Amino acid sequence: MTTLHLTIPDALAGQLKDPAPVLERMALEAFLVRLYAQGLVSSGQAGKTLGMARVDFLDLVGRHGVTVFDSDVDFDAEAAVLDAACGPLK
Repeated sequence: MTTLHLTIPDALAGQLKDPAPVLERMALEAFLVRLYAQGLVSSGQAGKTLGMARVDFLDLVGRHGVTVFDSDVDFDAEAAVLDAACGPLK
């Protein structure tokens, strides 16, 4: 496992009594959301790393303004694959 050390100005830590665990969690969440947005980690892997269910991670992604919809999907090609495998929908 890799460990990172961050230097955070006291002013950014706010009024938290013990800011380190809160800031560490926030940084890890932001890091995993970014990796997910870039397609470098799956929602399942990220959720597991954060100790949460995949669906909860997807909710977190949405709260960060990242879409879970893959805009690169070619729906016509996907429909053709389904038609070939199952026949056209009636």
